[in-house]
Amino acid sequence: MAARGSIAIDLGAESGRVMIGVLRTGELSLHESHRFLHAPAPMPGALTWDLPLIWREIREGLKRAAAWADEHDVEIASVGVDTWGVDFALLGKDGALLALPRCYRNPEHAEGLALLDDKLGRAGIYGLTGIRSMALNTSSQLAGWVAREPSIFQATGRLLFMPDLFHFMLSGVACTEQSIASTSQLLDAQTRDWSGDVLRAIGLPRESLPNIVQPGSVLGPLLPEIARDTGLSPSIRVVAPAAHDTASAVVGTPLSSEQSCYLSSGTWSLLGVELDRAIVSDEARAAEFTNEHGVSGTTRFLKNVIGLWLVQEIKRDLARRGVDMTYEQLAALAERAAPFRSRINVDAPELTLAGDMIKKVQSLAREAGDPEPTTPGELVRACLEGLAAAYARTIEQVERITGRTIATIHLVGGGVKNTLLNQMTADATGRRVLAGPSEATAMGNVMVQLMGIGEVAGLAQAREIVRKSCRPMEYSPRSEPGWGRLVGRTRETTR
Repeated sequence: MAARGSIAIDLGAESGRVMIGVLRTGELSLHESHRFLHAPAPMPGALTWDLPLIWREIREGLKRAAAWADEHDVEIASVGVDTWGVDFALLGKDGALLALPRCYRNPEHAEGLALLDDKLGRAGIYGLTGIRSMALNTSSQLAGWVAREPSIFQATGRLLFMPDLFHFMLSGVACTEQSIASTSQLLDAQTRDWSGDVLRAIGLPRESLPNIVQPGSVLGPLLPEIARDTGLSPSIRVVAPAAHDTASAVVGTPLSSEQSCYLSSGTWSLLGVELDRAIVSDEARAAEFTNEHGVSGTTRFLKNVIGLWLVQEIKRDLARRGVDMTYEQLAALAERAAPFRSRINVDAPELTLAGDMIKKVQSLAREAGDPEPTTPGELVRACLEGLAAAYARTIEQVERITGRTIATIHLVGGGVKNTLLNQMTADATGRRVLAGPSEATAMGNVMVQLMGIGEVAGLAQAREIVRKSCRPMEYSPRSEPGWGRLVGRTRETTR
């Protein structure tokens, strides 16, 4: 008898992949059928996503998944898509695409943020939505766009977020999934439905927004033309997973108790806890926490901390200077560099921008009264120590705001491979770190699909399967007085 599998289409802001998850005897295995790179394309008037390329690569990945399944006697039962948050597409009343989806990195989005600040205020919109105000938010993008080009919204039949758009292209069903909709700053934090106050402030008609479905909802069968083109069965069901990639990653994190937090570690770091309700207090807003929706009615109370982007940018800077090094080489040099030499505030806003990262890091060290890092090892070590100290501060804030005590950090994502940062995280926070799985997003995507088609009973069973399917690496905190001093000093710097 053939094993059953589900296809997870996992799209990040720089790359995408198509994975097949197969559940056998209570354990999930993942198989990559396709991986590709993509990037936003500058177009007249806006930076847009290269939708034709992404869709072409998805279809290629589905073809390869069908071939792999046939070869390995696996019956594909479902497919679902997760992506980054906030970005969206506009469809006309006939279902045709009105324009290429715009990228959250467009500088013009700041105009919309200013408009919402004037109309609702940051405390007001946080109290309504529980989402931190940023120019990249869907709400800011829409406020600016409606003000500049109101006519396009008169022609709009439906707004779909990026994973919703691909689900529509796969199934013909237009709706939005709860977790991705929650990234928009358009949802009411308490009712978990569209906020009339925010929509009125933007000038966006409610009729242009789709119905919200829950993670695990079966949208329908694969469109016949997609089945013919890819070689997949037309009986395969399109299932909305936790369509925001972080929401899928949290499902794929083997959280064990209320004393556990998650740390999705990669280009960016997302650190938080799973709650049964949103926290929209002034303290939570001041600490820049956000409340995004998860599976089974949960809330992801989290903070975005800059991540390994710092090291990626240093690597690119070094290459421009003629010094080509691998990440493994940089990590080895950082491990040998002197500890606690150069303190940097990784919350500094200039670090989120590309270019001149070496100069920025050196400037921040000077501002802190510390020696400039000059060698590759010193530069990377300063960044990693700054990240670990930021994680420690964030956990302190989580404990203070939620009243919970955090004993274990579940670290997932690509950062699982950075063993130096993982040990630093344990040392700086004084807490046990369990690193793995690195493929938490794809695992979470597949788990929610299996919940939707009735093969997994719920979130608790999904996490038990993840726990059985991965062997996390444990990092125990070591007693190093330098961490207490560093965290204390950076705490003062960021107040």
